[in-house]
Amino acid sequence: MDVTTILQTVLDGRTKGIPGTATPFPLSQIAKKTWNVLNQDLPLPLMVLKRTNLDHNARVFGDYLEAHALSLAPHGKTTMAPQLFAEQLAHGAWGITAATVNQVQVMRRYGVERIVLANQLIGKAHLETMALLINADPAFDFYCFADSPEQIANMGQHLEGVSLARPIKLLIEVGVAGGRTGARTTEAALAVAEAIATADPAKFRFAGVAGFEGVVPGLDKSLDPVTAFADRIVEVARALPTTLYKGLDEFVLSGGGSSFFDLMADRFKALSLSVPVRIVLRSGCYITSDSGAYKSSQDDASSDPNRSWQGELRPALEAWAYVQSRPEPGLAFLTMGKRDIPYDAGLPVPISLYRPGTGFLDVGRAEIFATNDQHAYVRLGPGTDWQVGDLVAAGISHPCTAFDKWRFIPVVNDDYDVIDGVLTYF
Repeated sequence: MDVTTILQTVLDGRTKGIPGTATPFPLSQIAKKTWNVLNQDLPLPLMVLKRTNLDHNARVFGDYLEAHALSLAPHGKTTMAPQLFAEQLAHGAWGITAATVNQVQVMRRYGVERIVLANQLIGKAHLETMALLINADPAFDFYCFADSPEQIANMGQHLEGVSLARPIKLLIEVGVAGGRTGARTTEAALAVAEAIATADPAKFRFAGVAGFEGVVPGLDKSLDPVTAFADRIVEVARALPTTLYKGLDEFVLSGGGSSFFDLMADRFKALSLSVPVRIVLRSGCYITSDSGAYKSSQDDASSDPNRSWQGELRPALEAWAYVQSRPEPGLAFLTMGKRDIPYDAGLPVPISLYRPGTGFLDVGRAEIFATNDQHAYVRLGPGTDWQVGDLVAAGISHPCTAFDKWRFIPVVNDDYDVIDGVLTYF
Protein backbone atom coordinates (compact mmCIF):
# COMPACT_ATOMS: atom_id res chain seq x y z
CA MET A 1 0.00 0.00 0.00
CA ASP A 2 1.01 3.60 -0.58
CA VAL A 3 -0.45 6.17 1.82
CA THR A 4 1.99 8.92 0.87
CA THR A 5 -0.73 11.20 -0.45
CA ILE A 6 -2.62 10.88 2.83
CA LEU A 7 0.44 11.99 4.76
CA GLN A 8 0.73 14.96 2.40
CA THR A 9 -2.85 16.06 3.10
CA VAL A 10 -2.88 19.62 4.43
CA LEU A 11 -4.87 20.18 7.62
CA ASP A 12 -6.03 23.45 9.14
CA GLY A 13 -8.70 24.82 11.41
CA ARG A 14 -11.50 23.71 9.09
CA THR A 15 -10.91 20.13 10.22
CA LYS A 16 -12.59 19.04 13.46
CA GLY A 17 -9.89 18.33 16.02
CA ILE A 18 -7.38 20.86 14.66
CA PRO A 19 -6.99 24.09 16.65
CA GLY A 20 -8.02 27.28 14.89
CA THR A 21 -4.63 28.82 15.72
CA ALA A 22 -2.74 26.23 13.65
CA THR A 23 -1.22 27.33 10.38
CA PRO A 24 -1.89 24.82 7.58
CA PHE A 25 0.41 21.80 7.74
CA PRO A 26 0.71 18.33 6.16
CA LEU A 27 -0.40 15.38 8.28
CA SER A 28 3.15 13.98 8.14
CA GLN A 29 4.32 16.90 10.32
CA ILE A 30 1.79 16.52 13.11
CA ALA A 31 4.21 15.03 15.65
CA LYS A 32 6.41 18.10 15.28
CA LYS A 33 3.58 20.22 16.68
CA THR A 34 4.34 18.68 20.12
CA TRP A 35 0.65 18.87 20.97
CA ASN A 36 -0.70 17.19 24.09
CA VAL A 37 -4.37 16.49 24.76
CA LEU A 38 -4.10 17.11 28.52
CA ASN A 39 -2.40 20.47 27.89
CA GLN A 40 -5.52 21.46 25.92
CA ASP A 41 -3.47 22.02 22.78
CA LEU A 42 -6.31 20.58 20.70
CA PRO A 43 -9.99 21.54 20.84
CA LEU A 44 -12.49 19.24 22.51
CA PRO A 45 -14.46 17.13 21.82
CA LEU A 46 -11.79 14.90 20.39
CA MET A 47 -11.62 11.23 19.48
CA VAL A 48 -8.15 9.77 20.00
CA LEU A 49 -6.42 6.50 19.16
CA LYS A 50 -4.04 5.10 21.77
CA ARG A 51 -0.92 3.74 20.08
CA THR A 52 -0.01 1.27 22.83
CA ASN A 53 -3.42 -0.40 22.70
CA LEU A 54 -3.47 -0.54 18.91
CA ASP A 55 -0.15 -2.39 18.96
CA HIS A 56 -1.30 -4.69 21.76
CA ASN A 57 -4.45 -5.68 19.87
CA ALA A 58 -2.55 -6.36 16.66
CA ARG A 59 -0.13 -8.62 18.52
CA VAL A 60 -2.75 -10.51 20.54
CA PHE A 61 -5.11 -11.09 17.62
CA GLY A 62 -2.22 -12.03 15.36
CA ASP A 63 -1.06 -14.64 17.86
CA TYR A 64 -4.58 -16.11 17.94
CA LEU A 65 -4.77 -16.34 14.14
CA GLU A 66 -1.37 -18.00 13.91
CA ALA A 67 -2.09 -20.48 16.69
CA HIS A 68 -5.33 -21.58 15.01
CA ALA A 69 -4.15 -21.47 11.36
CA LEU A 70 -6.69 -18.81 10.40
CA SER A 71 -6.62 -16.01 7.84
CA LEU A 72 -7.98 -12.51 8.34
CA ALA A 73 -9.64 -10.07 5.97
CA PRO A 74 -10.66 -7.42 8.53
CA HIS A 75 -13.75 -5.41 7.74
CA GLY A 76 -12.48 -2.06 6.51
CA LYS A 77 -15.83 -0.36 7.10
CA THR A 78 -14.91 -0.24 10.80
CA THR A 79 -12.24 2.42 10.32
CA MET A 80 -12.18 3.39 6.62
CA ALA A 81 -8.65 4.53 7.41
CA PRO A 82 -6.15 3.38 4.75
CA GLN A 83 -3.27 4.00 7.17
CA LEU A 84 -4.78 1.40 9.49
CA PHE A 85 -5.43 -0.95 6.55
CA ALA A 86 -1.71 -0.73 5.82
CA GLU A 87 -0.90 -1.67 9.41
CA GLN A 88 -3.32 -4.61 9.31
CA LEU A 89 -1.79 -5.93 6.09
CA ALA A 90 1.71 -5.44 7.47
CA HIS A 91 0.69 -7.59 10.43
CA GLY A 92 -0.31 -10.42 8.09
CA ALA A 93 -3.91 -9.80 7.04
CA TRP A 94 -4.81 -11.88 3.97
CA GLY A 95 -6.94 -9.07 2.56
CA ILE A 96 -9.39 -6.32 3.54
CA THR A 97 -13.18 -6.61 3.55
CA ALA A 98 -15.52 -3.93 2.18
CA ALA A 99 -19.28 -3.49 2.51
CA THR A 100 -19.83 -1.20 -0.49
CA VAL A 101 -18.30 -0.55 -3.87
CA ASN A 102 -17.42 2.96 -2.71
CA GLN A 103 -15.32 1.41 0.05
CA VAL A 104 -13.67 -0.84 -2.55
CA GLN A 105 -12.79 2.28 -4.54
CA VAL A 106 -11.08 3.86 -1.52
CA MET A 107 -9.17 0.66 -0.78
CA ARG A 108 -7.98 0.33 -4.36
CA ARG A 109 -6.97 4.00 -4.46
CA TYR A 110 -4.38 3.27 -1.77
CA GLY A 111 -3.26 -0.09 -3.08
CA VAL A 112 -5.13 -2.84 -1.23
CA GLU A 113 -4.56 -5.83 -3.51
CA ARG A 114 -7.08 -8.34 -2.18
CA ILE A 115 -10.61 -7.22 -1.31
CA VAL A 116 -13.68 -9.17 -0.23
CA LEU A 117 -16.94 -7.34 -0.88
CA ALA A 118 -19.05 -8.92 1.86
CA ASN A 119 -22.23 -7.90 0.13
CA GLN A 120 -24.15 -8.42 -3.08
CA LEU A 121 -22.63 -6.76 -6.14
CA ILE A 122 -25.46 -5.40 -8.25
CA GLY A 123 -26.31 -2.49 -10.54
CA LYS A 124 -24.88 -0.87 -13.67
CA ALA A 125 -22.56 1.74 -12.13
CA HIS A 126 -21.14 -0.75 -9.63
CA LEU A 127 -20.40 -3.40 -12.27
CA GLU A 128 -18.80 -0.84 -14.57
CA THR A 129 -16.60 0.33 -11.71
CA MET A 130 -15.54 -3.18 -10.75
CA ALA A 131 -14.74 -4.04 -14.37
CA LEU A 132 -12.56 -0.93 -14.58
CA LEU A 133 -10.72 -1.79 -11.35
CA ILE A 134 -10.17 -5.44 -12.29
CA ASN A 135 -8.85 -4.57 -15.73
CA ALA A 136 -6.60 -1.79 -14.42
CA ASP A 137 -4.34 -3.96 -12.25
CA PRO A 138 -3.39 -7.63 -12.73
CA ALA A 139 -2.52 -7.84 -9.01
CA PHE A 140 -6.06 -6.99 -7.88
CA ASP A 141 -7.76 -10.06 -6.37
CA PHE A 142 -11.51 -9.47 -5.93
CA TYR A 143 -14.23 -11.53 -4.22
CA CYS A 144 -17.90 -10.75 -3.62
CA PHE A 145 -20.97 -12.42 -2.11
CA ALA A 146 -23.73 -14.02 -4.19
CA ASP A 147 -27.02 -15.27 -2.76
CA SER A 148 -29.39 -15.71 -5.73
CA PRO A 149 -29.43 -16.65 -9.41
CA GLU A 150 -31.15 -13.30 -10.01
CA GLN A 151 -28.14 -11.43 -8.67
CA ILE A 152 -25.79 -13.35 -10.93
CA ALA A 153 -28.08 -12.61 -13.87
CA ASN A 154 -28.05 -8.92 -12.97
CA MET A 155 -24.26 -8.88 -12.85
CA GLY A 156 -24.05 -10.71 -16.17
CA GLN A 157 -26.49 -8.27 -17.78
CA HIS A 158 -24.38 -5.27 -16.81
CA LEU A 159 -21.17 -6.97 -17.92
CA GLU A 160 -22.56 -7.92 -21.32
CA GLY A 161 -20.05 -6.93 -23.96
CA VAL A 162 -17.40 -6.20 -21.34
CA SER A 163 -14.13 -8.16 -21.30
CA LEU A 164 -12.65 -8.87 -17.85
CA ALA A 165 -8.96 -9.55 -17.38
CA ARG A 166 -9.95 -12.00 -14.64
CA PRO A 167 -13.31 -13.35 -13.52
CA ILE A 168 -15.04 -12.05 -10.40
CA LYS A 169 -14.64 -14.59 -7.60
CA LEU A 170 -17.96 -15.46 -6.01
CA LEU A 171 -18.62 -16.60 -2.45
CA ILE A 172 -22.04 -18.16 -1.97
CA GLU A 173 -23.59 -16.37 0.99
CA VAL A 174 -25.57 -18.47 3.44
CA GLY A 175 -28.25 -16.78 5.56
CA VAL A 176 -31.03 -17.70 7.96
CA ALA A 177 -34.76 -17.01 8.16
CA GLY A 178 -35.34 -13.68 9.82
CA GLY A 179 -31.74 -12.66 9.24
CA ARG A 180 -30.15 -10.43 6.64
CA THR A 181 -29.05 -11.43 3.12
CA GLY A 182 -27.95 -14.94 2.16
CA ALA A 183 -29.50 -18.13 0.80
CA ARG A 184 -31.93 -19.45 3.42
CA THR A 185 -31.74 -23.15 2.58
CA THR A 186 -29.26 -25.64 1.17
CA GLU A 187 -31.50 -25.93 -1.88
CA ALA A 188 -31.36 -22.17 -2.42
CA ALA A 189 -27.56 -22.23 -2.07
CA LEU A 190 -27.34 -25.05 -4.60
CA ALA A 191 -29.41 -22.96 -7.02
CA VAL A 192 -26.81 -20.20 -6.68
CA ALA A 193 -24.09 -22.77 -7.28
CA GLU A 194 -25.83 -23.92 -10.46
CA ALA A 195 -26.13 -20.32 -11.66
CA ILE A 196 -22.40 -19.84 -11.13
CA ALA A 197 -21.58 -23.11 -12.87
CA THR A 198 -23.57 -22.13 -15.95
CA ALA A 199 -22.48 -18.47 -16.06
CA ASP A 200 -19.78 -17.14 -18.36
CA PRO A 201 -16.49 -18.51 -16.90
CA ALA A 202 -14.65 -15.47 -18.24
CA LYS A 203 -16.73 -13.29 -15.94
CA PHE A 204 -17.53 -15.41 -12.88
CA ARG A 205 -15.70 -18.04 -10.89
CA PHE A 206 -16.79 -19.91 -7.77
CA ALA A 207 -14.44 -19.32 -4.84
CA GLY A 208 -16.15 -20.53 -1.66
CA VAL A 209 -18.91 -20.06 0.90
CA ALA A 210 -19.48 -17.29 3.45
CA GLY A 211 -21.90 -15.93 6.02
CA PHE A 212 -22.23 -13.39 8.82
CA GLU A 213 -23.35 -14.58 12.23
CA GLY A 214 -23.73 -11.21 13.95
CA VAL A 215 -27.35 -10.71 12.89
CA VAL A 216 -28.62 -14.27 13.32
CA PRO A 217 -31.90 -14.20 15.28
CA GLY A 218 -31.81 -15.52 18.84
CA LEU A 219 -28.40 -14.23 19.92
CA ASP A 220 -30.01 -12.36 22.79
CA LYS A 221 -30.89 -15.70 24.39
CA SER A 222 -27.85 -17.94 23.82
CA LEU A 223 -24.87 -18.69 21.59
CA ASP A 224 -26.56 -21.74 20.08
CA PRO A 225 -27.72 -19.83 16.97
CA VAL A 226 -24.09 -19.01 16.17
CA THR A 227 -22.86 -22.58 16.27
CA ALA A 228 -25.94 -23.81 14.43
CA PHE A 229 -25.38 -21.21 11.73
CA ALA A 230 -21.71 -22.14 11.38
CA ASP A 231 -22.71 -25.80 11.04
CA ARG A 232 -25.19 -24.86 8.30
CA ILE A 233 -22.49 -23.06 6.35
CA VAL A 234 -20.30 -26.16 6.57
CA GLU A 235 -23.25 -28.33 5.46
CA VAL A 236 -23.79 -26.14 2.41
CA ALA A 237 -20.09 -26.37 1.52
CA ARG A 238 -20.24 -30.16 1.76
CA ALA A 239 -23.39 -30.30 -0.37
CA LEU A 240 -21.85 -28.45 -3.30
CA PRO A 241 -20.99 -30.53 -6.37
CA THR A 242 -17.27 -31.25 -6.42
CA THR A 243 -17.15 -30.12 -10.05
CA LEU A 244 -17.82 -26.58 -8.83
CA TYR A 245 -14.49 -26.31 -7.05
CA LYS A 246 -12.42 -28.89 -8.91
CA GLY A 247 -9.11 -27.33 -9.86
CA LEU A 248 -9.28 -24.46 -7.37
CA ASP A 249 -6.10 -23.68 -5.48
CA GLU A 250 -8.20 -23.28 -2.33
CA PHE A 251 -11.77 -23.15 -1.09
CA VAL A 252 -12.52 -20.00 0.92
CA LEU A 253 -14.78 -20.47 3.94
CA SER A 254 -15.50 -17.11 5.53
CA GLY A 255 -17.37 -15.77 8.54
CA GLY A 256 -16.59 -14.35 11.93
CA GLY A 257 -17.43 -10.79 12.87
CA SER A 258 -15.99 -9.22 15.99
CA SER A 259 -18.00 -10.99 18.69
CA PHE A 260 -18.19 -14.71 17.87
CA PHE A 261 -15.31 -15.28 15.47
CA ASP A 262 -13.83 -18.13 17.51
CA LEU A 263 -17.10 -20.06 17.53
CA MET A 264 -17.34 -19.77 13.75
CA ALA A 265 -13.69 -20.71 13.20
CA ASP A 266 -13.89 -23.75 15.46
CA ARG A 267 -16.93 -25.10 13.59
CA PHE A 268 -15.44 -24.31 10.20
CA LYS A 269 -12.48 -26.58 10.95
CA ALA A 270 -14.80 -29.56 10.50
CA LEU A 271 -14.83 -28.99 6.74
CA SER A 272 -12.51 -31.22 4.73
CA LEU A 273 -12.61 -31.19 0.93
CA SER A 274 -10.57 -32.39 -2.00
CA VAL A 275 -8.96 -28.94 -2.17
CA PRO A 276 -7.34 -26.95 0.66
CA VAL A 277 -9.78 -24.94 2.77
CA ARG A 278 -8.80 -21.42 3.83
CA ILE A 279 -10.80 -20.14 6.80
CA VAL A 280 -11.06 -16.36 6.54
CA LEU A 281 -12.34 -14.32 9.46
CA ARG A 282 -13.65 -10.81 8.75
CA SER A 283 -13.37 -9.34 12.26
CA GLY A 284 -12.93 -5.59 11.98
CA CYS A 285 -13.33 -4.17 15.48
CA TYR A 286 -10.47 -6.15 17.02
CA ILE A 287 -8.05 -3.39 16.03
CA THR A 288 -9.53 -0.92 18.53
CA SER A 289 -12.00 -3.04 20.50
CA ASP A 290 -14.17 -0.80 22.72
CA SER A 291 -15.42 -0.21 26.24
CA GLY A 292 -18.97 -1.40 25.56
CA ALA A 293 -20.58 -4.06 23.40
CA TYR A 294 -17.38 -5.68 22.13
CA LYS A 295 -15.72 -5.57 25.54
CA SER A 296 -18.76 -7.42 26.90
CA SER A 297 -18.42 -10.05 24.17
CA GLN A 298 -14.72 -10.42 24.92
CA ASP A 299 -15.40 -10.80 28.63
CA ASP A 300 -18.02 -13.48 27.94
CA ALA A 301 -15.59 -15.42 25.75
CA SER A 302 -12.64 -15.24 28.13
CA SER A 303 -14.80 -16.41 31.05
CA ASP A 304 -15.94 -19.50 29.13
CA PRO A 305 -13.31 -22.28 29.29
CA ASN A 306 -14.91 -23.91 26.25
CA ARG A 307 -14.19 -20.92 24.00
CA SER A 308 -10.94 -20.96 22.02
CA TRP A 309 -10.63 -17.18 22.25
CA GLN A 310 -9.04 -16.30 25.58
CA GLY A 311 -7.21 -13.14 24.60
CA GLU A 312 -7.60 -9.66 26.03
CA LEU A 313 -8.16 -6.80 23.64
CA ARG A 314 -7.78 -3.27 24.96
CA PRO A 315 -9.92 -0.25 24.03
CA ALA A 316 -7.86 2.00 21.76
CA LEU A 317 -10.52 4.66 21.19
CA GLU A 318 -11.31 7.39 23.70
CA ALA A 319 -13.57 10.42 23.38
CA TRP A 320 -12.44 13.50 25.30
CA ALA A 321 -14.71 16.43 26.20
CA TYR A 322 -15.01 19.31 28.62
CA VAL A 323 -17.43 19.53 31.51
CA GLN A 324 -19.25 22.58 30.21
CA SER A 325 -22.11 23.00 32.68
CA ARG A 326 -23.30 21.90 36.13
CA PRO A 327 -26.79 23.47 36.11
CA GLU A 328 -28.34 21.15 38.74
CA PRO A 329 -27.07 18.94 41.57
CA GLY A 330 -26.19 15.50 40.24
CA LEU A 331 -26.21 16.66 36.60
CA ALA A 332 -23.38 17.63 34.27
CA PHE A 333 -23.09 18.32 30.57
CA LEU A 334 -20.15 17.38 28.33
CA THR A 335 -19.18 19.10 25.09
CA MET A 336 -19.81 16.07 22.90
CA GLY A 337 -22.90 14.55 21.36
CA LYS A 338 -24.31 12.50 18.51
CA ARG A 339 -22.08 14.28 15.99
CA ASP A 340 -18.99 13.12 17.89
CA ILE A 341 -19.66 9.78 19.62
CA PRO A 342 -21.47 6.54 18.83
CA TYR A 343 -24.85 5.94 20.46
CA ASP A 344 -26.37 3.05 18.51
CA ALA A 345 -24.93 0.22 20.64
CA GLY A 346 -24.76 1.89 24.03
CA LEU A 347 -23.64 5.32 25.17
CA PRO A 348 -20.04 6.11 26.11
CA VAL A 349 -18.81 5.41 29.64
CA PRO A 350 -16.75 8.03 31.54
CA ILE A 351 -13.39 6.45 32.43
CA SER A 352 -11.04 9.33 33.34
CA LEU A 353 -11.23 12.83 34.81
CA TYR A 354 -8.40 15.31 34.33
CA ARG A 355 -8.37 18.70 36.05
CA PRO A 356 -5.99 21.26 34.52
CA GLY A 357 -3.45 22.38 37.09
CA THR A 358 -4.21 19.39 39.33
CA GLY A 359 -3.96 16.20 37.27
CA PHE A 360 -5.98 13.01 37.09
CA LEU A 361 -8.72 12.59 39.71
CA ASP A 362 -11.21 9.85 40.50
CA VAL A 363 -13.90 9.95 37.83
CA GLY A 364 -16.43 8.93 40.49
CA ARG A 365 -19.90 7.59 39.78
CA ALA A 366 -20.95 9.02 36.45
CA GLU A 367 -23.32 7.80 33.75
CA ILE A 368 -23.95 9.31 30.34
CA PHE A 369 -27.69 8.72 29.96
CA ALA A 370 -28.63 10.82 26.92
CA THR A 371 -27.13 12.80 24.07
CA ASN A 372 -28.16 15.67 21.82
CA ASP A 373 -26.29 16.65 18.68
CA GLN A 374 -23.53 18.42 20.65
CA HIS A 375 -24.25 17.61 24.31
CA ALA A 376 -23.95 14.58 26.58
CA TYR A 377 -26.14 14.39 29.69
CA VAL A 378 -24.30 12.92 32.67
CA ARG A 379 -25.86 11.70 35.91
CA LEU A 380 -23.41 12.10 38.81
CA GLY A 381 -23.56 10.01 41.96
CA PRO A 382 -23.14 11.33 45.51
CA GLY A 383 -19.63 12.57 46.21
CA THR A 384 -18.64 12.77 42.54
CA ASP A 385 -16.68 15.96 42.07
CA TRP A 386 -16.87 17.30 38.52
CA GLN A 387 -16.17 20.96 37.83
CA VAL A 388 -16.72 23.17 34.80
CA GLY A 389 -13.51 23.06 32.74
CA ASP A 390 -12.55 19.50 33.72
CA LEU A 391 -11.53 17.16 30.91
CA VAL A 392 -13.37 13.83 30.79
CA ALA A 393 -12.40 10.79 28.76
CA ALA A 394 -15.10 8.30 27.82
CA GLY A 395 -14.80 4.80 26.42
CA ILE A 396 -17.08 4.19 23.45
CA SER A 397 -19.25 1.30 22.29
CA HIS A 398 -19.17 0.23 18.60
CA PRO A 399 -16.06 1.51 16.79
CA CYS A 400 -17.80 1.45 13.39
CA THR A 401 -19.98 4.40 14.35
CA ALA A 402 -17.14 6.24 16.10
CA PHE A 403 -14.72 6.46 13.19
CA ASP A 404 -17.35 7.73 10.76
CA LYS A 405 -17.82 10.89 12.82
CA TRP A 406 -14.21 12.00 12.44
CA ARG A 407 -12.22 12.83 9.31
CA PHE A 408 -9.08 13.26 11.43
CA ILE A 409 -8.19 11.26 14.55
CA PRO A 410 -4.95 11.94 16.43
CA VAL A 411 -2.82 9.02 17.60
CA VAL A 412 -1.47 9.51 21.12
CA ASN A 413 1.05 7.82 23.38
CA ASP A 414 0.39 6.92 27.00
CA ASP A 415 1.09 10.53 28.06
CA TYR A 416 -1.43 11.82 25.49
CA ASP A 417 1.26 13.40 23.33
CA VAL A 418 0.03 13.53 19.73
CA ILE A 419 2.52 11.38 17.85
CA ASP A 420 0.60 10.72 14.62
CA GLY A 421 -2.79 11.04 13.03
CA VAL A 422 -5.08 9.07 10.73
CA LEU A 423 -7.60 10.25 8.15
CA THR A 424 -10.84 8.45 7.39
CA TYR A 425 -12.67 8.17 4.05
CA PHE A 426 -16.36 7.49 4.60
